[in-house]
Amino acid sequence: MLKFSFKYENLLKVKEKHEDVIKGKMHKAQSKLQDEKNKLKELQNQKNDCEKHISLKMQNGINIKDLKVYDSFLIGLKRKMDEQRQVIEQCKIEVNKYKQELMKAAMEKKTFEKLKEKEKEKFYYIEKKEEENFVDQLVTFQNFKSK
Repeated sequence: MLKFSFKYENLLKVKEKHEDVIKGKMHKAQSKLQDEKNKLKELQNQKNDCEKHISLKMQNGINIKDLKVYDSFLIGLKRKMDEQRQVIEQCKIEVNKYKQELMKAAMEKKTFEKLKEKEKEKFYYIEKKEEENFVDQLVTFQNFKSK
C-alpha cells in the first residue's frame, strides 16, 4: 500500500511560515498603533490638566508673564498632539498593509491546501480502484482455480 505524498508539500510549508511571519508583523504593528494611541491620550490628558490649571489660576489671579508661559506650553502640546496624530496615521497605514499581505498569503496557502486535498482524494480514489481490481482478479483466479 502506497503512502500519499503531496509534491508541493515544501511549498505549502513555506506559505504557512510566510503567513505566520506576516501575522507576527501585523501583531507588532497593531501593538505599536495602540501604544501610539495611548501616547496621544496622555498628551490630551496633559492638555486638559493644563487648561484646568490655567482656569484655576485665572480665577485666583495670574500675571501675564505666567499666562504666556502656560500658553507656550499649550501650543507645544498641541504641536506634539498633531505630530502624534500623524504617527498614528502612519501606523494605521502599516497595519492595513499587513492586513492586505496577510489576506494574500492566506489565499495562497489556501490554494495549496485545496490542491493537496484534491490530490489526496484522487490518490484515495485510485487506491480504492486498484484494490477493487485486485479483489476482482483474486475472485476470478479462485473461480478459475476451483473449476
